[in-house]
Amino acid sequence: MSEEKCPVDHSTREAWIKQNEKSKAATAQTPDACPVDHSNRSTWLKKISSAPEAIEVPAAAPGSETCSSDKLSNKLEDSIASSSSSNLSKEREISSIPRTNSESNWIYPSQKQFFDAMKRKNWNPDEDDMHTVVPIHNAVNEKAWSHIIMWERAYYEDAMKQCGGIKLTSFKGDSKKLTPRAWLNSTFFGYEKPFDRHDWTVDRCGVEVPYVIDFYGGNGPGASFFLDVRPKINSWEGFKLRMGRAMGLC
Repeated sequence: MSEEKCPVDHSTREAWIKQNEKSKAATAQTPDACPVDHSNRSTWLKKISSAPEAIEVPAAAPGSETCSSDKLSNKLEDSIASSSSSNLSKEREISSIPRTNSESNWIYPSQKQFFDAMKRKNWNPDEDDMHTVVPIHNAVNEKAWSHIIMWERAYYEDAMKQCGGIKLTSFKGDSKKLTPRAWLNSTFFGYEKPFDRHDWTVDRCGVEVPYVIDFYGGNGPGASFFLDVRPKINSWEGFKLRMGRAMGLC
């Protein structure tokens, strides 16, 4: 099993850059805001707001790609093969997200890998952005996973005993495809559209549970995000989880 993988859909880089630019602009308009140490991952986790229950509206760039731990691709190997004169960090962070059919977790790309991949796609990235975008991107993925574990909490202990816990099998990003909830609320109720959308498939000891994640930019200073994470209702497991939450049973 290759370790050069991560739970990041690299087709969504451009939208994360755009969202970061908006965040920097918002910060520039609020000079009284405290600066954030971007090297401190725990700080970013605290900076990111996520309250799916509070957002009744229910993540980001052109194209749609799928990464899977069962069908290994060469996404990050291709990133590593690209060379640049950048002095960006090559250090990579191991996520807290377990991989299906593996004893290890998914691994996030380094700042240099992120930058090189964007250059190959002719997106004209700014090296300085990598110091903020990559930590934000990693932290948001961590927060998304924490919400999935919250949905799976009724099965979590049994899954730990039976198969080592809930794991992530695959993920796909497609910012152009709105979820039904995002479309409904942006079309009829005036809510903003999410800047990114991800579809993650979770493995619960052999049972696949599909999830969808809408990513919204917050209105606060700095890197503020809201995540709406929920099981899809196109599967029996997802339907049970959604109905259980609606009825207050889980």
